[in-house]
Amino acid sequence: MKERLFSVLFMFVLALAFTSVVGGVNWVSQERIRLNEETKLQRIVLSVLDLLPAESAGKQEMQLAFQRRIRPLSLGDRTLYVALDQDGTQVLGYAFPISGPGFWGPIYGMIAVDAQVQKILGIAFYRHSETPGLGGRITEAWFRDQFRGKELQVPGPGMRFFYLKPAGTSAAPNELDGITGATETSRRLEAFLDQELKRTIPLLLEQRKLGKI
Repeated sequence: MKERLFSVLFMFVLALAFTSVVGGVNWVSQERIRLNEETKLQRIVLSVLDLLPAESAGKQEMQLAFQRRIRPLSLGDRTLYVALDQDGTQVLGYAFPISGPGFWGPIYGMIAVDAQVQKILGIAFYRHSETPGLGGRITEAWFRDQFRGKELQVPGPGMRFFYLKPAGTSAAPNELDGITGATETSRRLEAFLDQELKRTIPLLLEQRKLGKI
């Protein structure tokens, strides 16, 4: 009887110890994943605002730049990242997340505008399921760089901020080159980017006029 009780107790203690170890490892892994995601987000925000330290800069230097130059605020249901100058007294621009349906799944990105909310400073797409070599090219520099300096004029009824045209045919100020062979990705990105800008730019202008940002 005692031997049986001892065996049961031993197995219970062993199972408890194993569960604790697994739980501890899982917690450490989840925390590491969270920190990596946080660092990735900080890098993206600094990048679209053109405040990213040199490539040779380490992780700590990048995090320090984020802490010194970026002030997170709430803007509706999303986070607004306010970029400040070296002294932390003057606003240089604003960055906010964007997302919408791509061809194969949701596309997540970040876009930055200048302090007057008149032009785009930068844009990045950091998570998607688009086809590599086709729709996946939205992450390439040539595609993203087209947005830099583009003026933000709130369009009239039935119009959009920007149009993605067949590669090599963009001509108007609000036109950009789409991706060859990725018509659906280009079309859907154009649509959700327009929706995101239409619900955010007027709000930014209003908050800026009221002196809240």
